[in-house]
Amino acid sequence: MHSHFSGLDTVIIRVRDITSATEWYTKTLGAEALYEDEEQHLSVVEIGGSPDGDTVGSTLTLWQLDPGTEWSASSTYPILATPDARAAHAALRELGVAASEITETPGVRFFRFTDPDGNQLEACEVRE
Repeated sequence: MHSHFSGLDTVIIRVRDITSATEWYTKTLGAEALYEDEEQHLSVVEIGGSPDGDTVGSTLTLWQLDPGTEWSASSTYPILATPDARAAHAALRELGVAASEITETPGVRFFRFTDPDGNQLEACEVRE
């Protein structure tokens, strides 16, 4: 079957404060802020792209909830690829991020953590 889609464009993560969320994702995860829309209260951050733009990373769209909207956690979450789950785990914990213990299965090493709004993320190292 032919697909009309070429890939995943972005994943939306709802946040309470767009400024503090963007700062956390850029400083804590090393993401690059690519785009901000003050009217829509959103920003797009890229994880894993090369500084020269030759390699495109993955994007997350941080979108602030409207005033009065109640936040609730989602069971859907992004999984971030890492070449070294142990190093990523140690770096996040050093920054004060609560991260689960590392789980190892044949070929995969991963752990979960949350952003300041309680959104779950996972870091995954695929081993050969």
